[in-house]
Amino acid sequence: MDFFEAQERARSRTKRLVFLFVLAVAGTILGGYAAALGITQYAGRSDRHNRSGNYYSPTSSAQDWWDPKLFAQVTLGTLAIVVGASLFKWATMRQGGAAIAESVGARAVDPHTTDLHERRLLNVVEEMAIASGIPVPAVYIMDDEPCLNAFAAGLTTADAAVTVTRGTLEKLTRDELQGVIGHEFSHILNGDMRLNVRLTALIFGILVIGLIGRGLLNSMRFTRVRSSNDKDKGGGVVLMMAIGAALLIIGYIGYFFGRLIQAAVSRQREFLADASAVQFTRNPGGITGALKKIGGYAIGSGLQTSHAEQLGHFFFAQGFTSMFGSAMATHPPLAERIRAIEPTWDGKDFNPPEIVDIAHESSAMAGFGGNPTSATPRAPARSMVSLPFKPVQVVADVGVLTESHFRRAQALLETIPTRLREATRDTATAQALVYGLLLSGDKTMRDGQRALVEKHAGPEAAATLAGFRPALSLLDPVVRLPLLQLSLPALRQLDAAALARFATTLDELVHADGIVSPFEFALHKMLLTQLQLAQAPAQRVQFDSFDSVRSEIAVVLSALARIGNQTGAAAATAFLAGAEQLPVIATQLAFLDAAASGFEQVDTALDKLAACSLVIKQRLLIAAGHVIAHDGTVTLEEGELYRAFAATLACPMPQLGLTT
Repeated sequence: MDFFEAQERARSRTKRLVFLFVLAVAGTILGGYAAALGITQYAGRSDRHNRSGNYYSPTSSAQDWWDPKLFAQVTLGTLAIVVGASLFKWATMRQGGAAIAESVGARAVDPHTTDLHERRLLNVVEEMAIASGIPVPAVYIMDDEPCLNAFAAGLTTADAAVTVTRGTLEKLTRDELQGVIGHEFSHILNGDMRLNVRLTALIFGILVIGLIGRGLLNSMRFTRVRSSNDKDKGGGVVLMMAIGAALLIIGYIGYFFGRLIQAAVSRQREFLADASAVQFTRNPGGITGALKKIGGYAIGSGLQTSHAEQLGHFFFAQGFTSMFGSAMATHPPLAERIRAIEPTWDGKDFNPPEIVDIAHESSAMAGFGGNPTSATPRAPARSMVSLPFKPVQVVADVGVLTESHFRRAQALLETIPTRLREATRDTATAQALVYGLLLSGDKTMRDGQRALVEKHAGPEAAATLAGFRPALSLLDPVVRLPLLQLSLPALRQLDAAALARFATTLDELVHADGIVSPFEFALHKMLLTQLQLAQAPAQRVQFDSFDSVRSEIAVVLSALARIGNQTGAAAATAFLAGAEQLPVIATQLAFLDAAASGFEQVDTALDKLAACSLVIKQRLLIAAGHVIAHDGTVTLEEGELYRAFAATLACPMPQLGLTT
């Protein structure tokens, strides 16, 4: 299942989820109406009794059970509470995965940590990100949680954060940790994170009704009638207590059914995420080993945080115990998950080791399996020049992790000098590193670019940049985009003023010689788009028809056609190869001249295309792939620009040049 199919399934689940919650809210409204009707009738009878001294009980009729005005009031009031509370919760969680991680007390991992466990975690997450073509997520640790658990949170791949408990860090081997992280990356790539946030917001909206009722009852504890003759006040207290009890009962009944929906939706996704982790790592023993240790350790996966129940569906394994048993469980039983991967498992008791010797594993921290004696030799990273390229297959592999993706990612990472890789982990040095990727090969031009860096970013940045120059001059061009991926966690820490200064410096460097190269455009566009997405991850689809973005598609395909083609005829042929992949608008697409399809026009076009539906994005990437592959190969410039286009569209960057 590719990225686009997974995202579409997530959207379908969201629609089904919303429908179920509409039913839950409708039930809450009906329950509230019944309670309100009973309370108003009681209040009316009580009022007549107080005035006449006789208790009058009229014969019940159908009219007594239907009060349109009261029903409208209850409906509007319930919707106002549920919608308002849900939007409030959504607003608090839309700040991104890092904010959600910090809300449960997690700590961001220091990029320069010397703790071997934490270094190993960072390495595994970086490998996963490079292999899947997404920005490296922020990494967090729940220091106060000795259990074995983890979760991924965020709204998009650009703002994702991966969080593990201290127990996961210390008690799992590298293979097992890789299985857990692979499981969480499946949730990132499958669109589950956004669904988790919606689940939390919707359930909170219903819960608030019960919380209001509980608050009302608590306030009544301190209210008493001072005079036995104060009948009006006594009746008012009883009435308020009745309202509070009704809200409490109705709210928690709605909350109960909301939790049932949440648990059912969550359980369905866990088997898929487990299977995906096995596909990612080609090592079933990794994730089953982690699951067996959860069953073997007394602490298991149980969380101590007060947010365990509210965010239980985010986690790798069951994080809380419910009095309703499996009905409210957010995860399938451990035995079922293990047997789904390892059918021959005998179900014997778990006997996990007390300590994982991380020092013994440290020599293989960068390796795929964590075992240097069994690791196969890795081929050097292959250049994308004259590389066979099959567009449909490339797009089908977007967001799909396989062993080939991992081998490719590790080969790329191993070619990066240690100093440059370390530079990606710090905000200041990461900026200087990005500047360095834009330095010209011409000394005179390079000196001018350094002066620009000193002018906008300061002399310290210019000095750091100069120190990187020797390593950058020997860097394999194929690892330039992976370096940007590695730099994103540090660059996301920039405040608004620093980010604006960084963007200005980038813009000056790109235009320093008056000519924008494909790589310069790719770096500039991809980097700033990802940083903007991380700051404002909540996006909505604005265009769902090809006709509405026809002119923008023509701009992108025309620009791609001119890269790598020396003659206008070859470029026109390449353009037509892509247009044929969009039969709905193929006859309306015109090959544009260079003035109408320059990088300035492409920049504007991509901004609009980023707000399109996934179907349009998928077909656009296939069409773009056919443009650059019309001659059967892809150049380095074409490949980098193609990958940057995908990232700008908020899609994982496709892997190019994989060997199977």
